[in-house]
Amino acid sequence: MRIVFLAIGDELLRGESREGNGAVLSDRLGTRGVRLDQVRVLRDDFETIASALQDLCRTPTLIVVSGGLGPTDDDFTRAAVARAVGVEVVRDESVLDGLRVWYQARGRTMAEANHRQADFPQGAEVLANLHGTAPGFTLIHGAARIACLPGVPREFAAMLDDHLDDLLQRSGVATLHRHEATFRLFGIPESDLQVLLSRLPHWSAATMRSLPSWPEIRLMLAPRGDAEAFATLLTHVRGALGTRIYSERREDTHAAATLRALAVRGATLAVAESCTGGLIGHLLTEVPGASATLLVDAVTYADDAKREFLGVAAGTLATHGAVSEQTAREMAEGVRYRSGATVAVATTGIAGPAGGTDAKPVGTVFVAVAGPDGTVVRGVRYVGIDRSRFKLSVAHLALAELRSWVLRQG
Repeated sequence: MRIVFLAIGDELLRGESREGNGAVLSDRLGTRGVRLDQVRVLRDDFETIASALQDLCRTPTLIVVSGGLGPTDDDFTRAAVARAVGVEVVRDESVLDGLRVWYQARGRTMAEANHRQADFPQGAEVLANLHGTAPGFTLIHGAARIACLPGVPREFAAMLDDHLDDLLQRSGVATLHRHEATFRLFGIPESDLQVLLSRLPHWSAATMRSLPSWPEIRLMLAPRGDAEAFATLLTHVRGALGTRIYSERREDTHAAATLRALAVRGATLAVAESCTGGLIGHLLTEVPGASATLLVDAVTYADDAKREFLGVAAGTLATHGAVSEQTAREMAEGVRYRSGATVAVATTGIAGPAGGTDAKPVGTVFVAVAGPDGTVVRGVRYVGIDRSRFKLSVAHLALAELRSWVLRQG
């Protein structure tokens, strides 16, 4: 049986939102030794959705649908599925009661429009949504099984974890839960990664999945059969990639790995940001428990702020400029001194598109890490990336420099 993914939403075709649920489904299937055969993006149109489903139901197919289960007038998925399989839409009173309880528990009144989230094609089986208000549903038609899930990425991913194994089993899809080694990486382009890995001994002992998400890569390696050769390969991978591996946990973030490394040392952290505009602090505070390590994040964008809040010398700014090794050094040392943190990191750079000079072109950045043993400053230039990617790259570079500091502590 093939597996096809349908993403529903005008916003996906207009470029107003990015379709990422298909990648999540493909990843979940990959860990089970199953391949996603096709991805389609459909507009919010009743006839378009119904026609696509009717076509797919002619052959043995597990059809996973994302989106169109909300309470608004353009949420057509329920009705379109009903049309495709030739049944009516009916209301499930038990689901409606559950929605009322959900809203009451949060001190909210359920709008009339939300009642439609308890509507399903006749004969459908409800898929519980423990992560939001819109339940999913599944039903069989012809040679196919249709499974509809909410389009909200967080809910879609969580509901896959809750229901995917059961859906695959009931669809007759053979799975093979295989061991995959995960390496989460920063600091190497995907093309360079492929070249480096292909030269390692025993490279043929693994199959590779490389999942880039700027500026990181999630590398997944699975054994081809020879367990001993695969284990040896993993040792070579760790040696070749070194500190560019920030974690071997499947679900992890660079910020979480950095905070763990600092916590092991019993170190507290202060951050001073200029060009990253608070992004480092945002990444860190997305991690539960970050407050145990992070003491302060000072966004000092203007020169006056660097002087007043961090103690950067006016002479340093006048002589070397805000984007300089010297200013980055004083930013890091200043925020560390004022916060009492064990270690501090600071960023200053030129994100562009304007503001560059011949001496300091757009993409220039300095990252400083100040600790009890002194201050280390790293200068980098990122070429050919936009402002958003520049900021994200610099934020991850700051995290990488903090991990390097931890390693230097022995």
